[in-house]
Amino acid sequence: MKRFPWLILILTVLLLLLPAAHGDTLHAAPGQMTLTEALTACEDGDVIELAEGTYAEPAEVFPLTVTKAVTIRAAEGTSPVIKSPEFKAAIRVETEGVTLQGLDIRFLRTGIYAIGNDMTLENCRISLADTKWRTSSCGMWCGGIYRMTVRGCAFTGCGISLAGPPLSERSADLPKLTGLFEVGEDIGFFTTHTIEDCTVNGKPLFYAALLPEVNAPADAGEVICCGCGKVTVEGADVSDSSMGMVLAYNENVQLTDCKADRCGVFGIYVAKCGGGEMLRCSARETNHALDIRATDHMILRECSAADCDQGLFFSLVRDGAMIDCAVTGTGQGYFMAAGSGNVLLNCTASACENGFNLQKEGSVLMTGCTAEACTVCGVRLDATPTAFFGNTLKDNWTAVMAYGGVSFDISENRFENTGCCALYLRDIGYSRFSGNVFAGSAKKSVEASGTMGGSLWIGNELDTAPDMSAASDGFIPNFPISCSE
Repeated sequence: MKRFPWLILILTVLLLLLPAAHGDTLHAAPGQMTLTEALTACEDGDVIELAEGTYAEPAEVFPLTVTKAVTIRAAEGTSPVIKSPEFKAAIRVETEGVTLQGLDIRFLRTGIYAIGNDMTLENCRISLADTKWRTSSCGMWCGGIYRMTVRGCAFTGCGISLAGPPLSERSADLPKLTGLFEVGEDIGFFTTHTIEDCTVNGKPLFYAALLPEVNAPADAGEVICCGCGKVTVEGADVSDSSMGMVLAYNENVQLTDCKADRCGVFGIYVAKCGGGEMLRCSARETNHALDIRATDHMILRECSAADCDQGLFFSLVRDGAMIDCAVTGTGQGYFMAAGSGNVLLNCTASACENGFNLQKEGSVLMTGCTAEACTVCGVRLDATPTAFFGNTLKDNWTAVMAYGGVSFDISENRFENTGCCALYLRDIGYSRFSGNVFAGSAKKSVEASGTMGGSLWIGNELDTAPDMSAASDGFIPNFPISCSE
C-alpha cells in the first residue's frame, strides 16, 4: 500500500512527458469544402488551410464567424482572397486564441470584427474593396479585447480601430462610441497589444503604449498612442484610414497641422485623455472629423472640417474649447453633448444641416460665432443652458432653436435673412433676451411654444411680429417689443 503514492507519481510524470495532442488540419478550397463548412466542423486547436482562390458568396456565409480557437492560414505559396458582401463583416472573431495568417481580406463594411482576446493577425492584407462604401467602414474593429498581436500586415483604405466592449446592461451610464460600443473603461483594451511591422496605405502604422513621452512620426499612415504621458504629433497625414488617430488614456495630447481626410469611422479620435491642444488639424470627407470623448481641458484651435457627416465633436468633455474653428458642408457642424463648462469662440459653420448642435450640456459660453446657410438649424440649444452673445445668424432655415426647460442668456446677436423662423423657443426656464436684432426674416422672427418661464425680453429689435399663439404664457414685462412693421 505504501508504494501506491510512488506509482501515482510515476504515472503522472509519464503523462506529462507524452507529446501534446495536436489538432487536425482541415483543407478548404473553392468548389470543395467551403471555409464556412470548415468553421462549422473545426474544434479548438485545429488548423484550417485555404487553397488558392476567392472565398465569397454564394458559397460562403458572411460574416465568417469563428467560435473555436483555430488557426486559419493560407496554404504554402498561395494568397487566398476572402471577399465579403455589402453591409457585412468578412470575419467575425468571437473566441479567444484565434490566429489568421496570410489572408487577403477585401471588404465593403468591416474586414475583421474582433471581440475575442489573444487574437493574432500575421502577414495579412486588409483592404476596402470600393471607396464608395467608405463611410462607417473599418479594416479591423477591436471591441473590448486584450493582448492582440498584429504583425506584418498591410491595410489599404482602412486601419485598426480600438474600442471598449459591445453595449450591455452595465453600459447605461458609461461613455459610448457609435451607439454600439463603450468607449472603454479599462485601459487594457488599448495598451496590452503588440502591433509591429504593419502599414496603412504603404506608410508605417505607429503604435505606442504606456510610454512617458511619445513623438509620433510625421510619415505615419495611422497613429495609435494609448496610456502615455505627453503625446506629440506634428504634420501627420493619416487620411484614408478607419481611425486616422486613436489617442486614448494619455495625459497630454499636442497635435499640430495634422490631416485626416476620407476616414471611415473617425479622422482623429481622442478619448479618456487629461487634456491638450489640437492646432490647425483638419478632416475632409470623413465620417466623424475630429472626435473628442470623455476628456477634460481639450482645446481645438483653428481646426476645420469639410463635407463630413459630423464635424467637430465633443461628448462628455469638460472645460474644453473650440476657438477660431471652421466647419462647412457637414451634417452636424459642431456637436457637444453631456459635457460641461465648454466654450465656442469665433467659430463658423456654413452650409451644414445643423451648424451648432448642443445637447444636454452643462453651461456653455458661445460668442463671436457665425452660422450661415444651414439647411435645418443654425444653432440648436437642446436642454443646454447657454450664454449666447455677439453671434451672427445669416441665411439659415431656422436660425436658433432653444428648448428643454433650462435657462438661456441670448443677447447682442444678429439674425439675418432667416427662411422659416429666426428664434424658436419651446418650454424654457427663466431666460434673458436683450439687444438682439432681427432683419430680413422671410416668415417669422420669433415663435414661442409652451412656457416661457417668466423670461425677460428687453431692447430687442424685431422685423416681424412674434408668433405667441402656442405659448402658455409670455415674457416679463408684457413683451415690450420694438418692431419695424
